[in-house]
Amino acid sequence: MSDHIPFEIQTEIIKYLPVKSLIQFRSVSKPWKSLIDSSEFIVNYHVNHSQLQHHLLVRFSLIVPTSVKQLGRLPLMLGTSQGLLSFYNNSVPSYEHKTMTIVIWNPTIVKSVSVVVPNVFQIYPFDTVVGFGVCPQTMDPMLVKITYSSSYEYNTVSIPFQVEIFTLISRVWRSSSNNLPRRSLTMTRDQVSIDRFIYWLACDRIRKTEGVGYYLTNSILSFDMISEEFADIYLPDSLAQLSDSNLCIGNLRTSLVVLEINREVEKREYYVWRMENGAPNSFVKLFVIKAPDASFIKKINGVLGFRKTGKPIIDVLYDTDERKNGLFVYELESEQINDIGVNGVGFPYLAYSYMETLLLLNH
Repeated sequence: MSDHIPFEIQTEIIKYLPVKSLIQFRSVSKPWKSLIDSSEFIVNYHVNHSQLQHHLLVRFSLIVPTSVKQLGRLPLMLGTSQGLLSFYNNSVPSYEHKTMTIVIWNPTIVKSVSVVVPNVFQIYPFDTVVGFGVCPQTMDPMLVKITYSSSYEYNTVSIPFQVEIFTLISRVWRSSSNNLPRRSLTMTRDQVSIDRFIYWLACDRIRKTEGVGYYLTNSILSFDMISEEFADIYLPDSLAQLSDSNLCIGNLRTSLVVLEINREVEKREYYVWRMENGAPNSFVKLFVIKAPDASFIKKINGVLGFRKTGKPIIDVLYDTDERKNGLFVYELESEQINDIGVNGVGFPYLAYSYMETLLLLNH
């Protein structure tokens, strides 16, 4: 840009450029670097561009930063939010509590931040789960650590939850006692972040009205990243009574969805339920995935996500002898699957939707 162009006009031009161009322009001019690195510009850019650039990240061939590689040979995905991905190591010994490392990564600007999670309990009857999201009000990445009793003995329900919250701006863990989850819940690591909420698939221990003991029902626990309050989301009876191994949760065009697997039919089927209009406890079955090759869809996590059109992306084992698998798109109208040309041998895929963002640039 010419030095004769007022900086205010340069600013208007810069805010419409793609992320990769912005990263390059930071090395050209000190005023531009100062502008692009400012928290105000990063947040405004994210808000204005968040609906324009969405991409699918396939973990089968994913090139990750050194910080993620240091987590171990097979780091696990914690969650995704606002264009950021988070990974963690799964090497915490079960006989004691130790620290866990979580890496928050922006694949667009190739930048990551590591966070140490202290006092991670994996010793009976305690367990720890961590949720990840970006608060839409502050655009600040947030981790929520929940320590609870994982025992199925009903007397452990008297043990209270312990909740700690970490934000990247504060860089400290702080305890929270604001509207803690019900003590009868046990948590799973199946979580998803949508808008201002982090959701976990959970299991509720309900005491029997007759006799002794309890029975289990599936539910969803939500955490509001703005108010920092927990809330219960109850599932339809048909989902609440299933084994939790037959359920998982996901994000379909910014709506919470529950994926149900039916193992009773000859060829495995998947049912997709959506929470309507963001209203808790109002789930509607959208469609059934029952393609002719559905028997080869890989277990519960075979449905990896959804395209912008809402069509499911599935991991299909299409050659059992050679152990070949690939990514396919399920066509809702024809109930057929189409190969999208991503194939491999012997390893499962993981696919995540993300958007281009400058978040983490100034961290």
